Order: sequence, then structure tokens, then C-alpha cells
Amino acid sequence: MKRKTSVILFVFILILCGVVFFRLFYKSAQQATPKKDKEAVSRIHLHRDSFKNLPGWFQAKDQKASFLTFQVSCRTLLRQNPDNNAGSQMFSLKVKDWYPACQAAAAIPEQSLTNERAKVFFEQWFSPVTLYQETSHKKSRLKGLFTGYYMPFLHGSLVKTTQYNVPIYGVPDNLITVDLGQFDSKLENKRLVGRVNNNQLIPFYTRAQIDHGALKEHAPIIAWTDSMMDRLNLEIQGSGVLQLPNDEKLYLGYAMGNGAVYTPVARVLIENGVLTRDTASMQAIRAYFESHPKKMNRVIHRNKSFVFFRVLEKHLALGAQGVGLTSGYSLAVDRQWIPMGVPIWLSTTHPDQTHQDKRVLQRLMIAQ
Repeated sequence: MKRKTSVILFVFILILCGVVFFRLFYKSAQQATPKKDKEAVSRIHLHRDSFKNLPGWFQAKDQKASFLTFQVSCRTLLRQNPDNNAGSQMFSLKVKDWYPACQAAAAIPEQSLTNERAKVFFEQWFSPVTLYQETSHKKSRLKGLFTGYYMPFLHGSLVKTTQYNVPIYGVPDNLITVDLGQFDSKLENKRLVGRVNNNQLIPFYTRAQIDHGALKEHAPIIAWTDSMMDRLNLEIQGSGVLQLPNDEKLYLGYAMGNGAVYTPVARVLIENGVLTRDTASMQAIRAYFESHPKKMNRVIHRNKSFVFFRVLEKHLALGAQGVGLTSGYSLAVDRQWIPMGVPIWLSTTHPDQTHQDKRVLQRLMIAQ
């Protein structure tokens, strides 16, 4: 279950990017943002900050874990083509921009790492910036939304049975991805997902089309599960564990999506007056479908997005950066705003044993 709390975000920016980074913020915002969103983007501003203004920075005692998580991101960055894009729609970055900091991080062995040394590393290589939102009336610090993540546990089979009849697909052989930045620099970090029909690239099959057999002979079926909702939840989380009848476990991770816009099932049920924002929990959604099974497909198919999976050799949850996630220190982010690998200082609260948002959480996490 996800629990949402507000969070103050301090994004760490590589010092080597310096003032240029602020300039590129406005440049990429104008070039890569749809016209209807440009007005909103133009009201988001970055302000160079200092470590002394990070609440809890000097009291934190877990920077060592943050540093080790950062090293995980660096290992994959150092293996990539230096000219590959590593930014977001708002920040123009190349992989090579990460090389100096990542090479410095790689040179520090874990056995000699201390919390103090990790803290000094981040202070030397990064400079914090704060995101502000400006309205016609005032300018205020931008707050984010902080949620929890977990690996769902499903039951399934490698063969189709009466009980296990919901397929979990691998990547189809007719799915095509197009990096639009290769055609126009103004479209950097944007891509299309589709298929070819009569020599034309068209959108890939929707969830409804896939459930009605559109992928026959085009996509491998990794396994079968017994619930459409469980499969959808697996797609939402991006990875999970499938327990087979012989008690063996299959670890699944995100491989590719069909490129369609994601529509939350909860939103559909709220719009239909079935649930409210206060009652739209996963338990309530399941309960509704259990009592109205004939309405399940019609509601779920409103979500045209569909996720394809791969079997994970390592028993780890994989993030958007393609690396194994570190519990408590890896952070999923909106990639329109924040590039992969960027350290982010969180100042928020999280539930205690009585499920009240009372415990302070101030920690350096890595966008993965």
C-alpha cells in the first residue's frame, strides 16, 4: 500500500555544470515542453542554495548508505556512451557530465568509507538547489509528493491452467521505440512507442486490444497469473515476485511499456461515482471488482497503458535507471523534472507504528 505525504525537495546539481545548468533549465523548458505546459514550467525556478539550509543535513548519520547507492548509479553511467543523453526534459545533461564525479566516487573503497567522508564527497561534488514555484501573488518553495514502494507478491504458473489464465508478457517483437532527439534536438529526451502498419508508424496496441489477442505470435508469455488486478498492480509497481505451484519464485522486472498514457483505475471509479478520493484504496478497488466482476474489464481497459516484463537474474527490484534498488535510499522520480542518478535531499515525515505521520525523515536519496 502506498502512503502519501508532502515533501520538501532539495535537488543536488553537479558543481561542474555551474551556472550553465541554470541557463539550460530555461532553454530545455522552452524547447521540450508542450505549449500548453510551458506557462506552468516557466513558473518553476531554481535557486542555488547551501548545505546549511538543508534541514537535518549536519545531523544525518546515514550518508554512507546514500553514497553506496550513488555508486550503484555511477557504475551504470560509467558503462554508457559518454554522448548519450542523461538529462530530463528540463535539464540538458550528457553521460560524460557525470564522469568526473562518478570516477571520484568509484575510487573510494567501501572498507574506508565513513559517514563523514561520504558527506564531504557530496559537499565537494554537488551544490544544492531549491525548486520554487512562482504565481501572480507569491513565490513559494515547491513541495513534492512522497510515496512508498513495494514488490507485489503474486501466484502463478509457467503454463496456462483454469486457475492461472492471465498472461504476463515479455517484450513483443513488433514493438518499435523511436528516439525523437535523433531527428530534432528540440525533442531531446522524448520518444515514441509504436508498430509499423502499411509502412507507417502507428500507436502500439492498447490494453484492451492486447487482452483481446492482439499480441498472438508477437510476444512471449513469461508466466500466467490468476488475477487481472494483480497483473495491473505488478505493472504499477514495475517489479514483483511470482510464486509458482512448486514454491519456486520468479522475479519479474519492467522491460518496456506500450507508450500509452497511464490512467489510474481509482480515477475511473471516482469519476463514475463508485468511490471517493478518501475511499479509493487498493482494498476498496478489489472489493468493488469482487462484487462486480463483470465491470472489471470495462474499467481496467480505460487504462490504455500496458507494461511488458522480463525475468530478473538477480533477486532485486529494478528501477527506471535499470539498477537494483536500495531499500530506503532509492527514489522514484518524475523524469520530466529530475534526471536519473541525481541526489535528492528529503525533508518529510513518515508513519509510525500507529500509522500517524509523526516520524521525521531527513535523508539523502538517489533518483533511480
